[in-house]
Parts: sequence; C-alpha cells; structure tokens
Amino acid sequence: MDSKEDLLACAITNFTKFGSKRFSMDELAHSIGISKKTIYKHFDSKEELVTESLQYLLQNVRKSIDGYIQENPNEKDPLKTIVFIYKLALTHFQVISPSFFYGLNKYYPKASKAYADFRADIVWNVVFPLLEKAQKMGQVRPKVNVSLMCKVFLSRMEDTVYANTNLFEEYSIQELLDHIVVNNLRGIMTLEYLQNCNLER
Repeated sequence: MDSKEDLLACAITNFTKFGSKRFSMDELAHSIGISKKTIYKHFDSKEELVTESLQYLLQNVRKSIDGYIQENPNEKDPLKTIVFIYKLALTHFQVISPSFFYGLNKYYPKASKAYADFRADIVWNVVFPLLEKAQKMGQVRPKVNVSLMCKVFLSRMEDTVYANTNLFEEYSIQELLDHIVVNNLRGIMTLEYLQNCNLER
C-alpha cells in the first residue's frame, strides 16, 4: 500500500462490497497486507476511514460528472446530461451492497451526512439547473414543477433500487435507468421535443 489514496480506494471497495459495519479494520489490514496500527496512523477511527473513503469515491464520481459537462459546455440537450448522471450513479450502485447504506445510516452519521450532502449537491446544483434549462429551451412543459420532479423522482435513487429487494439482482442497469429516470423524463417533455428527441444512452 503505497499511499493514503491507495488505502482509501481499497477501503471503499471493501466497505461497499461487504458493508461499512461488517467489514472490520482487521479484515481491511489483512486484505492489503499491512498492520491495523498502520491504518490508525492515517485515521483516528473507523468512522473517519469510512467517511474519508466514501468522500474519495464521491469526489471521483463528481469529477466524472464535471468532466462530461466540461466536454459538452454548450449542451443543447440538457436532459441527456441528466440521463448520463443517473446512468453513472446506477453503475456505481450496482456494485454497492445495500448493507453499506444501512451501515452508514445506523453507525456512521458523519459518513451518512457526507453522502446526503453529495446527493443534495448533485440534485440541486446540477440536475435541477439542467431541468430549468431544458424547460427554458422548450423541452420540458412550462407547467411542470421541476423542483417537485427532483423531490419525487430524482433525489433518492438508492431508496428505489434497494427498497424491498436489490433490483440489480432482477434487472439490468439499462432497464432501471429507463424505468426510474428516462420514462419519467419523457413524461414531462413537450410534445415537439418528444417527437424529435433521442435519449438513447
């Protein structure tokens, strides 16, 4: 393990796979071939490690979103950017155990808050402005409350995919993307845009 960043990457991979509470510091140390004491040189507690490793993952997700937006600065189809964002989210959720989020909420309040803050940032500082832009461009019907759209459909995707069962065990990312995001977006589009749009991923 060459650096703190390597440790964070390894930690979040195991926490998301096995659960943030279930996967112990002893198991983490063993899996990467170092002593638990070495881990504690970087982090004062397991909660600090869970929080920082989660932030490491979320920062990488944000970089991917920002990179896509920077590559498409004059995006004439903001709804496609929204589809990209949620496909990226589903791709990450697919490899995350439901017990990871359960552990955050029950045992690691700082990490849980970090995730909630990240989700709110993406929904309200990225997705919401994109919906407003699409509405101004005549792609979303003028009477649609885009703020309510965010609250009802786009704010807590993990609650949808992990509600009663892990939907990834039954459906592909594409099917989930279509039914959770794309079909809901189609429902708020203007007829003119709907006839000409192509939200194929």
